[in-house]
Amino acid sequence: MALSQQIRQIQAQRITPAMMMEFSLLQLPISELRDVVKKEIESNPALEIERDFVSAGAARLQKAASDAAEGYLENMADERGETLDAHLMGELRMNGIEGRTLALAQAIVEALDSDGRFTGSFADLVMVLEGRGVKGVTNDELEAARQLVLKTDPLGCGARDLADCYRAQLGRIPAAKRTLAESAVDELAAALAKGGLTTFRPSNLAAFQLLKALDPFPGRLYDRVQTTIVTPDVFVDKAGNVRVDQGDIPELRVSAKYVEMAKDRELDEETRKFAIDRVKRAREFREALIRRKETMVEIAEATISRQPEFLERGAAGLKRLTMSEIAKEAKCTIATVSRAAARKYVKTPRGTVPLRKFFVLVDQEPVEKLREILLGLPRDRHVADREIAELMVKAGYPMARRTVAKYRAKLGF
Repeated sequence: MALSQQIRQIQAQRITPAMMMEFSLLQLPISELRDVVKKEIESNPALEIERDFVSAGAARLQKAASDAAEGYLENMADERGETLDAHLMGELRMNGIEGRTLALAQAIVEALDSDGRFTGSFADLVMVLEGRGVKGVTNDELEAARQLVLKTDPLGCGARDLADCYRAQLGRIPAAKRTLAESAVDELAAALAKGGLTTFRPSNLAAFQLLKALDPFPGRLYDRVQTTIVTPDVFVDKAGNVRVDQGDIPELRVSAKYVEMAKDRELDEETRKFAIDRVKRAREFREALIRRKETMVEIAEATISRQPEFLERGAAGLKRLTMSEIAKEAKCTIATVSRAAARKYVKTPRGTVPLRKFFVLVDQEPVEKLREILLGLPRDRHVADREIAELMVKAGYPMARRTVAKYRAKLGF
C-alpha cells in the first residue's frame, strides 16, 4: 500500500478551560458571583484588587447599604420565583398537553432532581398516580410522558443519564455536524452502560467536543424553591437605558510580582511552574469576568430594546420574543442567551422581574386581559371556559374555548 500525504481543512469547535470558566460565570446571578470572586482572590495570589477600587471601597459600601435599604421592597420580585416544576408544567400546557397525558407528565416532572434528571422508578409513579385516581397506567405510557418532558424547554429534563440528556438536545447542533455528535452520544451511552465515565475515552475527540455546547444539567437553570428577595443584575430606566451592575465586585489585575516570577528562569522549576499556572489562571478569570459583563450588556440591551412597551404597559406590553432571535442579534448561541438569562433579575420602572420574563411565545396583551377577567370572576360559583371565551370576545380579544382553558390552567386559575 502506497503512503500519501493530504492537506485538509476542517472546521471544529473546541471548548477551552477559559471558555468553560466564562460559561460558568455567565450563568451565576450577581449574588453568587460575589462569593466566587472572593474565593478566587483568596485562593490565587496572582490575582489582586485594583488599588483605586480599594480606596473607593468605603464610599461604595456606604452607598450600597443606602441603596439596599431604600430599594429593599423594590427588589422584591413582582411574581413568585419560577421553579423547574412550574416552568415545565406551564410549557406542557402551552403546548396543548392535557387530560391523562398531562397527569402522567406531571408525575414525571415532580420526580426530577435539581439537575433535571429522572432517577425514580415507573413502579413508584404508578402507585402515586393511582392515589390520584389515574388508573391502569402502563410503563409504555409513562415512557411516552417522559419523552414528552425531554422535548419540553429546557430540553433534556427527564433524562435518565447524561447521554439521554444530550440526545434530547442534539437539535441544537448544526445539521452538518449532527451525525458526528450522535456518534459521540452513542459512545457515551455505551460507556455509561458498562459502568460509568471514569474509564471513558472517546474515539473521536472532535465529535465529543461538539457536546460541550449542550447543557448537561438543564434543571439547574431553575430553582427548586421559590425566590422572594432578589438582587438585580440589570437596571433599566424609563427611557429604556440598560445598565449591568457589578455591585461591590472588585476590579481585578494580575500581580506584577507573579508575572516577573513566571519569567524568571533563575527560579527553581517548581516555583516558576507554580507562578506560571497562577498567572494563567488569574488572566483567564479576569478576562472571563470582563466578558461576562460585556455579554450581559449585549443580551440585556437587545432584549429590552425588543420589548419597549413593557416599560409603558407592564406585562400586557410583552410581544412574542424567542431566545434564538436575541442570539442572532447579539451574535452568540442560544445556550449563551439561556445562561445569561438564568436566575437574573431586571429592576425596571415596572418592578423587579426575571430577565426570562421578556421571552414569551405569544403576545401577552390577550393573556393579561384574560387574567383581569379571571380575577373578576365570582368566587361562589364555577364559570365555564365557554362563558369566559364570550367575555373575551366582548372585551375585544377573541379567544377559543380551548385556548381559554389552556391559559386558565397556566395562570393558575
